[in-house]
Amino acid sequence: MKTLAKIFILVAAISFTACSDSEATINQVLDTVDTESGAVLRTLVDFPDLVTITNEANNVINSTIEVQQGNGSFVPDFKEVNLYVQVYNDQDLIDPLLTDDGNEIGELFLQTFDASQFSISSNGLPRTDISIVVQDVADLYAAQSATPGVPSFMALRFEIVMNNGTVISNNNVGVTISGGIYFNSPFLFKVIFLPI
Repeated sequence: MKTLAKIFILVAAISFTACSDSEATINQVLDTVDTESGAVLRTLVDFPDLVTITNEANNVINSTIEVQQGNGSFVPDFKEVNLYVQVYNDQDLIDPLLTDDGNEIGELFLQTFDASQFSISSNGLPRTDISIVVQDVADLYAAQSATPGVPSFMALRFEIVMNNGTVISNNNVGVTISGGIYFNSPFLFKVIFLPI
């Protein structure tokens, strides 16, 4: 009987200890995580695997994008979504296209989608259809005196600019957002580019 009483007291003591606030590192981290800012740019129509300049079947990239704010509000407080492009010689996006003189070009601005272009969809979130003409990308690189090889690889990177000036893109979101199936929000898309 004494053993049973000791076990009962031990279980009760453990129960009360387990219910108190923990000073564990994970609880300290969770207490300081910013869950109010940030946003997700969800892609509702997948980007194509391959684009060309002249073939009418794949010379325009059409998609639909949707913005959701990190704090769960249905009307995200964003100013615009910007789109940048960079062309690479390899599919790993390590070897960037150079000018004909051998200089690195870097990422080029392609297009802005103002918040006013987004309309509230049936799920309560703002979305818009986008259309990227592949010839426009080729023209950007021609203006830089660059000649993409066949094949090349196009990296399309989106960024959301919030009204408070915060910029959200692939370099400052976690893997849950950029690589997660639910959010489908990588911010960066790779497309095989045949400049023909």
